[in-house]
Amino acid sequence: MVTVLGESRAAFCLGCLEMLLWVFGTSTVMLKVGEEPFLGVCYAVGFACGNVVGIIAEKKLALGNVVVRIISAWRGTEIAHAIRDAGFMITTVAGEGSQGAVTVQFVVCKRKDMNQVLAIARSLDHDLFYTFETAGGASEVHSPSESRVSKVLRPIKRLVPIQ
Repeated sequence: MVTVLGESRAAFCLGCLEMLLWVFGTSTVMLKVGEEPFLGVCYAVGFACGNVVGIIAEKKLALGNVVVRIISAWRGTEIAHAIRDAGFMITTVAGEGSQGAVTVQFVVCKRKDMNQVLAIARSLDHDLFYTFETAGGASEVHSPSESRVSKVLRPIKRLVPIQ
């Protein structure tokens, strides 16, 4: 995930750690799996557990940006004002839905802030429709909250002086 986000320092450090664990773990199992087949089972279970821990950690960290599209038939203007008041940037476009005019709003925000944006919008229009997708890159993303990425990457950035 950090590679996809372009975080070269974190990708470097995590890649080194991952390969060290893999090389030592795999070599130990390969040398002794003939004598103790249970080591192969342990290795497979450890690999699967690592995947699950990685997924949970990635969800908790919520790294990256998303584009949230909010479509409201009735309360578009109020939603836009409330989201702006919360410190986010929003772009509003008039659209046409299956039952008439709608407002389509785009919010580029940190993934960790997406639930806050949606909670604000839902508090004003329970019948809204929304979609979201990962934003591969954005020139500037305003967030009213402190960045988790900065907190996590700060120690890594001190260790690896890559610009």
